[in-house]
Amino acid sequence: MSNFDEIIKVLQENNNFLITSHINLDGDGIGSELALYFILKKLNKKAIILNQDRLPKIYDFLPDSGKVHYLEDNSVNPKKIDVVIALDCSNIKRIGKTYEIFKDIKTIINIDHHKSNENYGSINYVDYSTSSVGEIIYELIKSIDIDLLDEKISTCLFTAIMTDTGSFRYSNISSKTFGVASHLTRNGIKPHLIANNIYNRNTYPGLKLLGEALLTLEINESSCVSWLIITRKMLNNTNANNEDIEGIIDIATTLNNVEISILFRETKNNKIKVSFRSKGNFDVNKFAGKFKGGGHPNAAGCLCSGKLEEIKESILSELFDDIKYLGYEN
Repeated sequence: MSNFDEIIKVLQENNNFLITSHINLDGDGIGSELALYFILKKLNKKAIILNQDRLPKIYDFLPDSGKVHYLEDNSVNPKKIDVVIALDCSNIKRIGKTYEIFKDIKTIINIDHHKSNENYGSINYVDYSTSSVGEIIYELIKSIDIDLLDEKISTCLFTAIMTDTGSFRYSNISSKTFGVASHLTRNGIKPHLIANNIYNRNTYPGLKLLGEALLTLEINESSCVSWLIITRKMLNNTNANNEDIEGIIDIATTLNNVEISILFRETKNNKIKVSFRSKGNFDVNKFAGKFKGGGHPNAAGCLCSGKLEEIKESILSELFDDIKYLGYEN
């Protein structure tokens, strides 16, 4: 889709909207949800945000974050919903159990920026040239009425863009991204306070967990790949939770000469969640696809079944073959 005409028509002709995003919410997901929620309210529409997973505490500073609904609350009646808008979800599986609530609703708008998007909506707006869904929502606002932008919406969109670009460090940013961010700062937002809320609220258990994780840090012979492990035992020993894991993989990526970093961690349901980061040209989204995962060229992941050591060896073996073929070890 090259413009927002079809989406705007749906927004104009309907009144009751459900907004959702992916499991394991991140800044782009929740920032885009809240921004779209405020937009619909300004258009005199009824809107509700419904997610499977609870919002990470680092995002509780966002305006009206307390109004987000969760699947466990049983607070949404599908019969009262005209349109569903799914944000930042490349496929139905990423939506999680929330999909069961609205799967019979005729109009589903899918807005995303992942190359792996499966176009599952009745209307699909997928632009993988953008940094984030937050950037797409900004463009949607421009198409409706740029005067809709205010401090609350700008705060949410800036959060979405900043977090999905790694604080403007990833290769997914463009001159347009900086232009959008610059325009958002004209609406009274304070980028340093947003960054402080997201990046400077570590917990004591979280830092203890980081210490244990760093003890597992390894690199390959050419020092272009680093990897870490987080086990359930480590989480229990430090009294840390899943939120405390956020950002640990990025520490491994800061190693000099490292191009690719991997975090292997055990989940509660006996799965192994694998996160990939790349700060070069290696496409971790494509690599994660070999294990039924996906994401972005510089940030992706997958979920595997099996023993941690076996999965680690399998993935590292495949990765080493790939980087040798691509000449990373020369």
